[in-house]
Amino acid sequence: MQSMEKTQTSGFAKFASLVYLYTGLGITFWMLSAFALSKNQAFVFPILQWTARHGFLSFMVMLIVPVMLIYLCQAMAQRSYFLTFVCYLAFLFALSFIGVPLFFAYSATAIMRALAISSVTFIVMAGYGYLTKTNLMSWNRTLTVGLIAVIVVSLLNLLLFKSSLGQLLISVVTIILFMGYIALDSQSLKRIYQTVPSSSLGAIALVASVNLVLDFINMLTSILAIFGNDN
Repeated sequence: MQSMEKTQTSGFAKFASLVYLYTGLGITFWMLSAFALSKNQAFVFPILQWTARHGFLSFMVMLIVPVMLIYLCQAMAQRSYFLTFVCYLAFLFALSFIGVPLFFAYSATAIMRALAISSVTFIVMAGYGYLTKTNLMSWNRTLTVGLIAVIVVSLLNLLLFKSSLGQLLISVVTIILFMGYIALDSQSLKRIYQTVPSSSLGAIALVASVNLVLDFINMLTSILAIFGNDN
């Protein structure tokens, strides 16, 4: 019995390590893709101008396309690791367009500082979620309601109010929300590991890292929105 528990513990530790590895590599790929796109101004400027003219439509496109690719990753996860990996890279590349404006709006120093703060916060919250014995699923409803509220208020502020103070408050709430999501998603890895076949663990680890990548990116962009210009 103890031997079986040790085997399960060891197996989960390897799975969680793989998820965090994919998360780190995914964030790196996202940053490099966004940086490369920002350097190709002939390609990216027309896209940025279009998004500036069509705020609501661009918001919906940036929301729907990554979500579709996430669902495609999930659909492929138990069929093919290679196709899941391709969908994963496509998802990160589509998401990198959101990161392009960061390289125009903020200095390299500000971005590196925000990356450092985000990384430390991520490690702390992921460690808490991984190690705590408290069931964090009770957070799920509160975080979901908070996330929906942030999306709605962000849209209203984008289209109607255009308030810098409102955007500041949205950024603060977003950071708090995604700190909670990092802990919750880290704890959820245990449930994921127990419910999927061992033959699909590599592809499932890719899919599991998607939420953590999104958590990190949302936290990073919010930290930049608050501190990026040395405010």
